[in-house]
Amino acid sequence: MVIPSPTPRARSAPGRRTRIENFVDRHSVRVGAWLLRRTRGRIVRLWRRRALVLTTTGRRTGKPRTVVVQYFPDGRDFVVVAANSGMPTHPAWYLNLTAHPEARVEVDGRRLAVRATEMHPEEAADWWPRVCATAPDYARYRQRTGRRIPLLRLIPMDDAVSES
Repeated sequence: MVIPSPTPRARSAPGRRTRIENFVDRHSVRVGAWLLRRTRGRIVRLWRRRALVLTTTGRRTGKPRTVVVQYFPDGRDFVVVAANSGMPTHPAWYLNLTAHPEARVEVDGRRLAVRATEMHPEEAADWWPRVCATAPDYARYRQRTGRRIPLLRLIPMDDAVSES
């Protein structure tokens, strides 16, 4: 007897778990940013993760928009993943960075001006194994969505670092 393999779920509508994860991500920004600032990033290291506070300029409003995102260090640069918990749309911070690539990050008690550049597909493909080895959730996010999940490099704009 042959057991048929399960057919992949339609990717047109996000599942309940995806929507819940996205809701929690969007509504915990203030608390998450406060914790990261207060502990200088040490709080997320309990889970062997690294996170930064990213402040972008709203593409429509021009107002500062702050989010907490996980990052992957690459020398002085920070690599971030626009996964949006596997939702079918890009996260707002990614859209803001495509409109206004200059942003600010707060990481390990430092504030830095950065410029965002999207990785070319070949470079991103090389990075995905590193991302998934550190944070396996991203493999699940890739399976959930039919869109290409962009990876961005946040490059410090100068050597001036201010302590908070």
